[in-house]
Amino acid sequence: MNFKTSLRAALLGAAITASATLHAQTYDVLVGSTSGRLTAGFFSHGAPAASGFGIDFLTGQNLYRANFGDFAGGASKTNDPGFQGFAGTITPGALLYVRGVGSLQYWSPATPVWTAAPSASVLRLDGGVPTDIATAYLFCQIGDDFLCNPTLASQFGQYEAGTRFTGAGIAGPNPAIVDEASPSGSFHAHLDWSIENQNGAAASIQGAYLVTLQLASPSYQDSAPLKILFNYGLSGTEFQQAYDSRVMAPVPEVPTYALLAAGLGLITMLRRRRYRPS
Repeated sequence: MNFKTSLRAALLGAAITASATLHAQTYDVLVGSTSGRLTAGFFSHGAPAASGFGIDFLTGQNLYRANFGDFAGGASKTNDPGFQGFAGTITPGALLYVRGVGSLQYWSPATPVWTAAPSASVLRLDGGVPTDIATAYLFCQIGDDFLCNPTLASQFGQYEAGTRFTGAGIAGPNPAIVDEASPSGSFHAHLDWSIENQNGAAASIQGAYLVTLQLASPSYQDSAPLKILFNYGLSGTEFQQAYDSRVMAPVPEVPTYALLAAGLGLITMLRRRRYRPS
């Protein structure tokens, strides 16, 4: 192995090690507000990785990671990342929402490019049910004709079914409720996510799934979009490849460098011919 090959291997190994350290940690969405607009940052419950947080190089948006199967709900469920807001974040008692944007994206090791998610896969988010709708539904269920509001109660099923992200778009409540701010304006909430097929059973197509969200709340402008990258059934190495495809700009292959060098050489030769002294 020559010096250049050894150097390239060492640099690649260092990059993978640093990236793997970053991948091993999960960060909550840190909710803030500036000049009347919500903001999204990173909140680490432990020491943050030395290599920093993930930024999607294609869009410049914050990139958060989550793994299906990382809690008691089963292999197709997760409640990460959480949403953390400290005192004074938003108006006390105000509701925080997440608004889905665009469509669900998909990556697999077999065809390592990002595409619209397969039609058989549905990413479902269980947000909260508005209090007035839940209350009306309860009174209608127990037969209280005085407090039952059929119009509100009829919306309970829509919220109960959750927000559904597919390769074709978004269905169900959008935005979805995250939490209500405490009297100090703080909150900490984790939502339940599921990866399913069209019938509600666990999805059969493994891979990396990417969803785009915005934070929203009454009296505030929506935040800039952010992305969550979900791992469903991939090995750590495979999911790392999916993650790196979003946070690491592609490096031209050797043939590309060769073409660039040839092109520069041709330009130099033509310039010499053009300015050759007579």
